Amino acid sequence: MDILLTNIQSFLLNTLLIYFGFTIYFKFLERKVNQIAHTLIIILICGISIVFSMSFPIILLNEIPIDFRQIPLIIGALYGGRRAACILTAILLGYRFVLGVPDFLSALFVYSLLLLLLVVVLPFFKKAAVLKKKLWVALCISLTAALATLALNLLLLPLAVTAAFVVFAVLISALQTIGLLLCVWMIEKAKKEMILSEEIAKLEKLKTVSTIAASISHEVRNPLTVTKGFLQLLRDPQLSNQEKDYYISTAVEALNKAESIITDYLTFAKPSLENVEVLDLQHELMNISHFVEPYAAMNDVEIKTNFQKNSLLAGEKEKFHQCILNIAKNGIEAMPGGGTLTIELNRFKDHAVITVADTGIGMNKEQIERLGNPFFTTKDLGTGLGTMVVYSTVKSMRGSVQVKSEPAKGTRFVLSFPAAEQSGSAG
Repeated sequence: MDILLTNIQSFLLNTLLIYFGFTIYFKFLERKVNQIAHTLIIILICGISIVFSMSFPIILLNEIPIDFRQIPLIIGALYGGRRAACILTAILLGYRFVLGVPDFLSALFVYSLLLLLLVVVLPFFKKAAVLKKKLWVALCISLTAALATLALNLLLLPLAVTAAFVVFAVLISALQTIGLLLCVWMIEKAKKEMILSEEIAKLEKLKTVSTIAASISHEVRNPLTVTKGFLQLLRDPQLSNQEKDYYISTAVEALNKAESIITDYLTFAKPSLENVEVLDLQHELMNISHFVEPYAAMNDVEIKTNFQKNSLLAGEKEKFHQCILNIAKNGIEAMPGGGTLTIELNRFKDHAVITVADTGIGMNKEQIERLGNPFFTTKDLGTGLGTMVVYSTVKSMRGSVQVKSEPAKGTRFVLSFPAAEQSGSAG
């Protein structure tokens, strides 16, 4: 029973080492290293697996050790190339010599033949375009290696090779073949999944770009069409001065809208800060509240401010203003029947916390989770760029955004920024 448990432990250890090393490598690391590093890592993984396999063999009848050293040897050759095959064969034979296993010359002859076989079949394995062909090549190599090992045992230990031993040897060879095929299948599957994930990522990027292009084109075309129409109307010589002023002001307003959309897009596309300065948050928030008051009054919205504790922030003034203005503007527009917009400033430890809350229509959980995604908006005529600008700007200032909202109960944006040193000058 003890021998059986020891053999099971050795089998599981060998299998774990082989599968774990290769799965981790081909799933996460292969595309991130060059060819030389790829070969070295393959040699390292397979070399360690060979040593452990030979150090913890399975003891069969007559105390004859059998292990799975050939699996990492073959796998390393198939995926590491001829150079890896030669080095791994040298590691195997060298460690066998260190262990003092008798008849080293016979082992040298058998593994030299196996190495020659690997060198010959490597091009066929690499050229195989489908998994089925790769498995067939691996199967042929494994069966040949198993026969070579059995022949080696017949040469070295002819008296110990009984019918029972042959049965066990065939069983171990079958397990080794199955293990090798599973290893090749898992590696190819991991590589395929990695390629597929990269293709999906590329397609998602292309889809995002196309969505951005379509949305920007649509949103900018509308005000430009308005401008073009009113400019054409200005050609009429019978227009009064009042009509001309109205047409010009409408055209300029449409151009300003187009400029605003482009500015939001550029801010989202390039979130990095350029003109960083130390901002007095209380001063900046007060200016923003004064700036937005006329728009709030037009929508019957009252603005309240509550600055409990002032803080300084290292950031870009224009982008910070745009960020808070977008939140405030969205809050005002979320209260079509009027309401209250509250802007608060506080400080918790080394973070400045800005809260912008409204008493508007609110959002459900699904809408909150989609905030900040490209072109998601809860407004009929919105583009979603404003919210993306908020998330992009806050992230560029090393801050975080939390949104709390319930339908018909309003929305609360909580922005947290690392506070600047108090010795900085206010911007």
